[in-house]
Amino acid sequence: MIANEDAFNASVVSFENLTIFEGNQKSSDPVILPYLGYEISLSKRFSAHLGIQYYRNFISLVVNNPVPGALNIPESGKIRSVANRNFEVPLELSFVVYQTNQLNWKIRGGLVPVWTSSSSFQMDDVPQGPDWSQQVVDALNAAESIPKSFYMNYQVGLAVEYRKFEFVVFQSFNLDHSISEGYTLYGNTYSFDRRIISTRIGIYYALDLRREVK
Repeated sequence: MIANEDAFNASVVSFENLTIFEGNQKSSDPVILPYLGYEISLSKRFSAHLGIQYYRNFISLVVNNPVPGALNIPESGKIRSVANRNFEVPLELSFVVYQTNQLNWKIRGGLVPVWTSSSSFQMDDVPQGPDWSQQVVDALNAAESIPKSFYMNYQVGLAVEYRKFEFVVFQSFNLDHSISEGYTLYGNTYSFDRRIISTRIGIYYALDLRREVK
């Protein structure tokens, strides 16, 4: 589960009369993160973990433009959300730091390759209204150019293991300088650097698939 996720993006793109930037960059709503993994014991204290997990997050793009003849509302803001479907493959090591009774206290972390498939609503026509134009529609549609299709994360956390159960609290960070391809409008790509930090909580249950040799 992702307990919270913060995006960091101070980029602002100015195109003629338009001002383009990322909107809400903080998500505190918990997100379920299904995980399936395989553990290999390397020694009494070290283990390796290979897994796959999936979750969705969003990019909120804001396009501000001046409203002709409107004195009370000098600017109108339009928002477009980009849905990112993220497939992560955690490659981790864990180390048992301390053992007490039936509890194993661990440090767990590693690299996490991320493959992302993104989509957003695309407008074909210009809605009626003084604050709409073809440029506004094109700027909103260009939101889909932002996400990278592949990037690398790393995560580190503390875990406690009891029998077949394990509870982990992670911090996840981007290894890449930016997880954005930039923002491309009318063939021109503008800098749109963004990074994400998230706090994750994992509850794992181990299944022993080994067969007994008779």
